[in-house]
Amino acid sequence: MIRSRRAALLFALLLPGLASAASDFGSNVHTVSAGEVAGIGATGAVALLVESFWHAPGSARWSGPILFDGPVRDALGAKSDGGRTAAARASDVGELGLIAYPLIVDAGLATWISKGRGDVARRLLAVDAEAFAINGLLTSIVQRAVGRERPFAQGCGTAGRPACTSPDDRNTSFFSGHTSFAFTSATLLCFQHGRLNLYGAADGVVCPAALAVASLTGLLRIGADRHWATDVLTGAALGAAAGTVVSITHISSENGRAGQAASSGASIAFAF
Repeated sequence: MIRSRRAALLFALLLPGLASAASDFGSNVHTVSAGEVAGIGATGAVALLVESFWHAPGSARWSGPILFDGPVRDALGAKSDGGRTAAARASDVGELGLIAYPLIVDAGLATWISKGRGDVARRLLAVDAEAFAINGLLTSIVQRAVGRERPFAQGCGTAGRPACTSPDDRNTSFFSGHTSFAFTSATLLCFQHGRLNLYGAADGVVCPAALAVASLTGLLRIGADRHWATDVLTGAALGAAAGTVVSITHISSENGRAGQAASSGASIAFAF
């Protein structure tokens, strides 16, 4: 199940390692303090607890389309059960692929193994973990507090309609978690490849490619009838905001100590 896989990723990132000081490549990725590591772990732990123990309301608090939701659903929604299932599975691949990419490919393979910079890799893992933990907590809380009914669940259990699924499945439409995680990761990739020389000339391709995959993931959630367009747009905006704030806090645009000093106040604020 996608929620359990997402929870496992959060759990694996609760206690990212501290990085030592470095120069040249990665010196603009700021050292993560012990207090902030604890804050990242606590945020991820709370996100897991919310996901596990706070259940969505049995009766939706918000149902039906608003603004342009209806026309977009009509235009993009798959017309068959098979099409909706395929779209849902493809969106799972998009979300999980984008989450894994900065962790495994950029931090693990490109930075740690290829460049031999385990210290910088651990810092990047901490940055990624912080962004994903913040986004995961925000997503879980809002989905359960709002209790919006998913498009496919309208009229469930009535004559001619499928049986209702669990409240945690059918009443967690706002906002799209797949889209928020996808855009958190895409934004992290944009900043990391814009401010670090990870791939050389190929760095310029990563950001537009990541944003394209994140956008496609959101569109697939509409095609799967799992979310309204407003759910997807909100998830994209909040996910991008989480990735941006964390990236600006921890990765300066220039190497050296000046950038680290400029963001120390924001790092301390998160730790508390």
